[in-house]
Amino acid sequence: MVMSKMYDVIVIGGGPVGCYTAYQLAEAGFDVALFEEDEEIGKKVVCTGVIGTQAFREFFLPQQAIICEVKSITFFSPSSLTLRYTSSKAIAYVVDRSILDKGIAKLAREKGAEIQLGQQVRKIKIGQDKVEVEMDKGDREKAKVAILSTGVNYSLHSQIGLDTPPSFVQGVQTEVQIENSKEPEIYLGNSISPGSFTWIVPLNENRARIGNLTKRKGILYLRRFLERLNERLREKQTQISYKPVAYGAAKKCVAHRVLSVGEAAGQVKTTTGGGIFYGLIGSRIAAQVLIKAFHRGDLTKESLAEYDKIWKDRLEREINMGCRVREILEKMSDKGIDRIFKWLQRVGSARDLIQKEVNFDFHSKVISLGMKLLRKFIQ
Repeated sequence: MVMSKMYDVIVIGGGPVGCYTAYQLAEAGFDVALFEEDEEIGKKVVCTGVIGTQAFREFFLPQQAIICEVKSITFFSPSSLTLRYTSSKAIAYVVDRSILDKGIAKLAREKGAEIQLGQQVRKIKIGQDKVEVEMDKGDREKAKVAILSTGVNYSLHSQIGLDTPPSFVQGVQTEVQIENSKEPEIYLGNSISPGSFTWIVPLNENRARIGNLTKRKGILYLRRFLERLNERLREKQTQISYKPVAYGAAKKCVAHRVLSVGEAAGQVKTTTGGGIFYGLIGSRIAAQVLIKAFHRGDLTKESLAEYDKIWKDRLEREINMGCRVREILEKMSDKGIDRIFKWLQRVGSARDLIQKEVNFDFHSKVISLGMKLLRKFIQ
C-alpha cells in the first residue's frame, strides 16, 4: 500500500466534465490529480454526441471533435405529420466523443494536471484537513479537496453524505447504416417512446445514431422503431448500448472539502438527456468557487455551499421545466399529439412565435410559451 504526496485537488472521473474541471484548476496553478477507472479516456461512451454551439463558444473545446453541423430538425407526430425547424446558422454540432474527451484530457495535461488511468476509486474518507481516497488496488492518495465527476456511478456519494439525483431514465442507442438521413429526425408517440421521443442523428450520408430516452423498456421500444425503419436500414443486426441518465438535480452536492459536478450532481438537460454543456457550466462554477475558497484558506462545507446555490440558480429551473414537459407527454395520447401538430401546421403565427424562442440548450422559455399557447388551443 503506497501513500504519496498531498495534492491540492483530486478529481474522480475522466469524462469531459471531470477533465475540464482538472484543466481549469491546473490552469489556475493548483496541483491536480485525476483518476479514471477505464484504461482509456473516451472509450466506453454511450452518447448521441449532439452539443449546442454555445458550448463551443463558452468553453475551450476541441474543434477537431466536430463531425457535422445541425441547422435543421424535422419532428414527426405519431401519424407521421411533420414540423420542421430550420436556422440560418448551426445550432449544434454532432461530435466524436472519443476525440472530444481525449482533447479535453490533453488540455488538462498540458496545464499540469496528472491523469492516472485504470485507477478506480473505491473509498473516500474526509478528514478535518484533507480528503483521502483509496483505489481498488489498495493505493491511497490524499488532497485538500476532492471533486466527484463520476457520472452515474454514485457509490462514493453515500460514503460522504452527498445526495444523488432523485430519479433516472434509460438512455439506449445504436449506430447504423441508413438511407435518406440528411438531418436530425425526432419521433413522438406512445408506441415509439412514451413520455419522450426517439431520435435519428446523421453522422454522414449513410450512417446515423438512433436512440431514445424513456423511463422503462427503452431497448424494446428502440427495437420496434428499428423494425419500422426496416426499408431504410442497410444493416439488420445492430448492437444497442444502454446507460441510466440522471433525471433531476441532486439536493446536496457539497460536503466538507468535497463537491460533485456533472451527472454526479444531476446537471443534465431533462428534456434531452444531454449532460455535457450543463456539466461544463457546473464545472466552471465549481472551479470558481474552489479558487476563491483556496484563497480564503477555507474549504469547509459552509465555504463551498456557494457552489450549490450558484449552479442551481443557473440550471435548476431548466431541469425542473424539462421534468414538467415529460410529465405532460406521459399523459398525452397519440391523438392529442397529432392535434397539436395539425394546429401548429395551420396556425403559422404560433409556430413562428415558438421558433423565435428556440434555444438548443435552454428550453424553459419555449416550453413556457408552448404551454401558454397550448392552453389557448385547448380553450
